[in-house]
Amino acid sequence: YNKFKVQHIDKKMTVQKCTAVIKQKNIYGKDNGCKATNTFILADPNEVKSICEGEGDYLHKSHLTKSKRQFSVVVCTQTKGARKPRCEYEGKLHRNRFVLVQCSGVPVQYAENILDHNSAH
Repeated sequence: YNKFKVQHIDKKMTVQKCTAVIKQKNIYGKDNGCKATNTFILADPNEVKSICEGEGDYLHKSHLTKSKRQFSVVVCTQTKGARKPRCEYEGKLHRNRFVLVQCSGVPVQYAENILDHNSAH
């Protein structure tokens, strides 16, 4: 859960800070390569944790839990660099997104964000 918290929850995140924050938080993919994308939920940890504590709907097909409320998210997408520390990112802000997470009592994995209430897989 702590890894999830570091990688995916940051209330003060902005699109301009993608490269700096990903570097500062040491977020990398496998083999220390750059992660292609990383999403930050703009909320405090308890708000996100509550998705796994009754504030989410469990989707049997995907075994994911979808938040009942909407969040703003910043999606950071890699623009260049293949190995650390040369990863560079471009950020995009999405408002009013339902987020899908994998719960194990607490959120342990971020899956995706969806705009429409009915488009959950």
